[in-house]
Amino acid sequence: MSSNEAACAPSDIRGLLVGYGSIGRRHLANLHGLGIGDWAVVHTGAGTLPFEPPCPVRSYSDLSDALEAEEPVLAVIANPTALHLPSALACVERGCDLLLEKPVSHTIDGLDTLVHEVTTRGSKVLVGFQFRLDPGLQRVGELLRERAVGVPLHVRVVWGEYLPGWHPWEDWRASYAARSDLGGGVHHTLCHPLDYLRMLFGDPTGLAASLADHGPLGLEVPEAADITLRFQEGVSAQVHLDYWSRPPTHRVEIVCSDGTIVWDHVVGELRVWDDAVAAWHAERFPGVEGRDELFLSEARHLLDVIGGRAQPACTLDDGAQAVRLCAAIERSAARTEPQLTETP
Repeated sequence: MSSNEAACAPSDIRGLLVGYGSIGRRHLANLHGLGIGDWAVVHTGAGTLPFEPPCPVRSYSDLSDALEAEEPVLAVIANPTALHLPSALACVERGCDLLLEKPVSHTIDGLDTLVHEVTTRGSKVLVGFQFRLDPGLQRVGELLRERAVGVPLHVRVVWGEYLPGWHPWEDWRASYAARSDLGGGVHHTLCHPLDYLRMLFGDPTGLAASLADHGPLGLEVPEAADITLRFQEGVSAQVHLDYWSRPPTHRVEIVCSDGTIVWDHVVGELRVWDDAVAAWHAERFPGVEGRDELFLSEARHLLDVIGGRAQPACTLDDGAQAVRLCAAIERSAARTEPQLTETP
């Protein structure tokens, strides 16, 4: 079935979930709850999450077998990062629309092929950078467009979470985030800021970065990243990512000509410094406690996208640009003295 025929009622949509990890199970539960009742799942058994689907499914151990036996309209690509591109390409070639988890890939190899096939076939693709739908970050965008505290000058982003505490049911050293063969590394796994900074400020014009290999966790992938980005109109950004922080931290601070905007996702608060009265104005948002609702919002948006009622908040081109930024980070970090001249 072609993607043009996918704009139908949720009860008519046949879904295929590729990868049954924590995020795959979440997408399956949310989309089933929103009315998609016909599901097949590709579950190789190599993952760490017990296979206990939240709804009736038909299970396959191999994607090619699933595509041969099923006629899915929608494919949710939620397997390890290193498998995203070939899985997505196979599903697009069978006429599926996609929810493609972030990052689109850990490498630019094959990226243009997927973009070409999606464009040629007219497939609808939503990339799973769900923070584009976060009400707190959307409010930040409004404040910047309104110039509420003047012109943005500098941005600081800090996102750190202790990797061994992410999934209590698994050996964290065997998780995709910790393994190079599965596309792990902190700059891939926690790449959301690379996307939402583009949402707020456009494409960066320069980049310099360092990656912390051989960190305290003893991983074969980078455990921390420090990235400097330059945007148009003189805006600069410093981004720190790590697998170490206890307690978790996810915070964005934007210094502007007439004040400062601070979004704290963990606390669930947006603060704006009003220099005229020398005081902070605070707004409450769901924050990390609203994680479930944020993914539900993404699922509802996906149904609008494949139903032709909305354009994707995060397109495949957006997702591809994040992959290119990660590649530029790796090139910059490989230099002895990185300079702010690298562009994606």
